[in-house]
Amino acid sequence: MEYIILHDSPHAETQTWEAAVETPVRKLTVALAKPEELSPDSGFLTPNAIQSLINQGIKVFMQHGFGNHNPFSDTDYADTGVEFVGPYADLTMLSNLVFKFDAFTLEQIALTKEKQILFSVCPPKILDHEYIKAVNSKGITLICMDLPKDPEGISVVEKIRKETLSEAGFQISLSNCLFPFVETLAHAPSVGYALQRLPELMHGVLCHAGTLCHQQTAENLHLPWRDILSLCWDLN
Repeated sequence: MEYIILHDSPHAETQTWEAAVETPVRKLTVALAKPEELSPDSGFLTPNAIQSLINQGIKVFMQHGFGNHNPFSDTDYADTGVEFVGPYADLTMLSNLVFKFDAFTLEQIALTKEKQILFSVCPPKILDHEYIKAVNSKGITLICMDLPKDPEGISVVEKIRKETLSEAGFQISLSNCLFPFVETLAHAPSVGYALQRLPELMHGVLCHAGTLCHQQTAENLHLPWRDILSLCWDLN
């Protein structure tokens, strides 16, 4: 957004005005919702990752209890300067970007703002017609970290879980893997810009701007879909 500010002309005899354009700095914010299940390895980002975001000028809001389900406590995160929030309804109002390890519930989607960006795990079993309709009714961009698969059909989350021997190891490895996505989305002025900066994001977009974008999910549910590229750019 641009604001036009008028200043007095230094030439008094002309009594004219000069226009100066100022572009305000966009406030960068990230919100982290606590997982639903009490699993010790269901965190999302480590305190070090959160500290890195804050050091970049990104405001980080975190739901109370986020650190109680993984090797790091809420106290560990509090030391980074993160701001804690109680109910999800309050958290989702503070940022256009909300990250969560497990899937957002239908109740949370109902509380989510229009055109918000959500990032989480979305196991295929929850992706039914009701879920897709709820997401698309609000024009939400939903990015699912477990949609991209390797040649063997294993998702990133499953692969990291198999290759790490401890809960802390899984948390740290997952955080290192996901941090570039969080960072890119936090700095990007739009989804299209984020996709240009980090094309790997395209493989995880389930829905965008009221449209289903994942071919396999569309085929499973017999629903129409459009490629995310065609939604973000005019390819004609």
